[in-house]
Amino acid sequence: MRVPLFKTVYDAVYYGFAVGKVRVLETRIFGGGTYERLVDAPTFAEQKRILSDTVYGRYLENAENADDVEVGLETALDDFYRFLAEANLPEPVVRFFRVRYDYANLRAVLKARALGAPIEGMIVGLGIVPVTAFEGPVERLPEYLAQVAASLLDEDGRIAEVDAIDAAVEQAAFADLVETARSSKSRALKDLARLMVDVANARAAIRARRKNRPASDLAEGLLKGGTLRIREVEKIYTLPFAEFVDALAAMPTLRGVDADALADPSALDVVLDNMISHFLRQARAVQFGPEPVIAYVMAREAEVTAVRTLLIGRLAGLDRDALRSRLRELYV
Repeated sequence: MRVPLFKTVYDAVYYGFAVGKVRVLETRIFGGGTYERLVDAPTFAEQKRILSDTVYGRYLENAENADDVEVGLETALDDFYRFLAEANLPEPVVRFFRVRYDYANLRAVLKARALGAPIEGMIVGLGIVPVTAFEGPVERLPEYLAQVAASLLDEDGRIAEVDAIDAAVEQAAFADLVETARSSKSRALKDLARLMVDVANARAAIRARRKNRPASDLAEGLLKGGTLRIREVEKIYTLPFAEFVDALAAMPTLRGVDADALADPSALDVVLDNMISHFLRQARAVQFGPEPVIAYVMAREAEVTAVRTLLIGRLAGLDRDALRSRLRELYV
């Protein structure tokens, strides 16, 4: 299908500055060589030295332990997200990236409240809602968060089921992302939201089948808004595990994904996350529009995750093979 001329011209004008800046910034995204050096670095100090000449140098120069790494990389990620606003992308696009942390913070607060634990150090400042807002009653949070909390509270205002927190927050978060992507009117963001739902559903289905959970639990746990047909997953769910994974991998949404990797618990997350990496490489190739900007920020997210994995893994004493196995496919 040909893109209408007026849209091509509009995208070139509206996103021209942002895309131009991205084309420069994306040259600084890590390639395979940098990751190999970080994997091969024998010490945390050597990893820091390698990173000193990159954008992460100033964020990690004083890092000495895992907590310092988390703080430094959170600040780096916050700066990457600021680029979305500076690039003048529509508000829903910016919200799509930020609101996920609001739900993560809500999950942390609800679990702390249920267990009587302090929330200090559990809230990150990457969302839309200020960190201080999570220090008060959850009922006073913005409506989209307060509604989720209310669904988990009993008549006395206590968490009825601690085990239900993850599912309730995840359902609300993904529904929010799908709706936010729809309101953005960005085809790329809508496709990304659907893919994220598909990845989450495939992961949940495989883990549930491995644990022999009943099909009724599966139906309640799968998310709406993706392209992976829930009814089709339910039909194959009772097959022996290996056959179930083969049938799942043969579905159009997952076509091309290695079934053996899906069946391997240590490879599952990596192979599914690589579907998103593949999507980003396609979005990056678009000449004009929000796609290259969205792909750039997502690539930085993945980069932060990889750097965190390698640094904290080295601090924990993981060997080279263990570190390398945790890396996702590259954006570049």
